[in-house]
Amino acid sequence: MVDHRQRRDELIDVVWRLIVEDGLAGITIRRVAERSGWSSGAVRHYLPTREAILDAAAQRVAELIEERIKAVDASAPPLDALVAVLAAVLPTDEQIQRASLVWLAFVGQAASDAGLADAQGILYRDLNQLLVELLTMLAAMGFQVDGGPASAAVELQAMLDGLTVHVLLGRVDADAAQEVLRAAVNRLLTRPPEADG
Repeated sequence: MVDHRQRRDELIDVVWRLIVEDGLAGITIRRVAERSGWSSGAVRHYLPTREAILDAAAQRVAELIEERIKAVDASAPPLDALVAVLAAVLPTDEQIQRASLVWLAFVGQAASDAGLADAQGILYRDLNQLLVELLTMLAAMGFQVDGGPASAAVELQAMLDGLTVHVLLGRVDADAAQEVLRAAVNRLLTRPPEADG
C-alpha cells in the first residue's frame, strides 16, 4: 500500500534541496520531476502547481519549527522557556539549517512577489502569534514587558531573524546567538519581585 504522506514528504525534500541549491526561481514541476526521478504526472498528483509546491515547502518549514518549539520544556522557568522557544528556531543542526535556508529564499523573493509574500507570511505570522501569546502570559504573571507584548514580539522576532542569517553565514555561532537572545529577553522583561525564573 502506498503511503501518500510519505511520498509527498519525499517530494518536499526534493523541493527543499532545489531551493537551497538554486533558489525559488528554478522551482518547476519539471525540475522537481527530474530531480526526484518521478514523472511530471506523478509530481502533479501530490503537488499540482508551482504555487502548491512552494506552499508545501513553506508549510514544511513551519511544521518543523512548530515541532521544535513543542519540544521545549514547558516546566522551565518562564524566561528560560521563552529563550528556549527562540533558540529552537536558530539553525543549530543540519535539518533546521536547511529549513532556515529555505526560509531565507522565501524572504529574499517575497519583497517582489505577492504570492511568495503570502507563503512566507505563514512562517512570520505563526511565530509572531506564539511570541505575543507567551509575552502576554508573562505579563499576566506580573512581568513588565517593555513596549507591551506585541511590540516586544516584533523586536524579538526581528532579532531572531537577523541572528539566523548571521549563524547561517558563520558570522555568529549558535551559542553566542542564544546568549544575545537571552540578553534581549532580560532587557525586554522585568521580573516581578516574587518571580523565581
